[in-house]
Amino acid sequence: MDIQFAKYTSFGNTFIIVDETRTPLADDEQRAAFARWALNGDFGIGGTDNVLYLSAAEGRADYLFRIFEVDGSETLSCGNGLLSTAAALRRAHGGDRWEVLTELPTGRPRPVSVGTAGDDGAWVDMGRTRPVPAELINRSGPPPADGIDHITGLDVPGVGELGGHLTFSGEPHLALFQGHGLPPELAEKLFIDARGAIGEPDGAAIEESVSLAHHIGSHVNRAYRDVFPQGVHLNFARVEGDRVEYRTWERAINCETLACGSGTVAMAHVGRELGLLPEGDITFWPHRCRWYQPDAALTVTNTESGYVVTGQPRLVCVGTVPETSYAWATQTPSNRRTAKDLSHALTAPAG
Repeated sequence: MDIQFAKYTSFGNTFIIVDETRTPLADDEQRAAFARWALNGDFGIGGTDNVLYLSAAEGRADYLFRIFEVDGSETLSCGNGLLSTAAALRRAHGGDRWEVLTELPTGRPRPVSVGTAGDDGAWVDMGRTRPVPAELINRSGPPPADGIDHITGLDVPGVGELGGHLTFSGEPHLALFQGHGLPPELAEKLFIDARGAIGEPDGAAIEESVSLAHHIGSHVNRAYRDVFPQGVHLNFARVEGDRVEYRTWERAINCETLACGSGTVAMAHVGRELGLLPEGDITFWPHRCRWYQPDAALTVTNTESGYVVTGQPRLVCVGTVPETSYAWATQTPSNRRTAKDLSHALTAPAG
């Protein structure tokens, strides 16, 4: 089956969105196969974080929201993915507000409201943060009443001991604020002045900063699986008034991304509990995205229903993928060759 898609970006988080009300897929095997192909930079579309599948729902919501990773696995939720979903639904179907079901892999689907504000903005009501579900953290006692697990003793080689505050906003987020788990001297290395490198962020200082963020995120996710059995997002943050500048390393993708919507909700909750943030609107600057897009900013508003994130997702392109393009990804793992294998086969000398 040929698959129609739209590619969206929300502050450097990029998504291939497949509207299954128009292009229905057969089953999860096909969804996983298409994700493996589409997210492959050598043989697929590439340059994309996730594949989002939207299908009609019954009863509690208008649509099911499902998000697949490069290895074909399904993950839980994504704030910038939901913002992009709102923009995609407006373009495809009209309207300005929808209810979508998220977090399907938990077995406890959760309805979330998304909508658009004119032609330039989108919003998602992420609700309240919650304690991290038991399957995502090994804790010795009951879940914390305030929804925040205090994590200490994360020893990172070459960096030292780190700590943070863990909460759940559709994904497990460990927030490390400067002065609260994130040493000031380390924050200085992560939040570097890249104004002279906007559009060309490839200098030595930037490479060192990127390597540092990746080293911390990958080490914590590799060395502390006994604490975080399915991995954890790390959010490095510093506060200036009612503004938070941040960087995020994401589980499953296993790398730093340019921004993170669900992370802003986690940081807003933790920051208020720590007394670092006021009660009004909070502006979040995705530090790495701003190397490319200097005005990039998300807004988090605390409302009666929960935390509402507002942003500006953008359509990148639309297209159609013929079935023959992603057929290799539909093979079972035992006989499916990887992109590396295929590349070697294409370049190996004859004989």
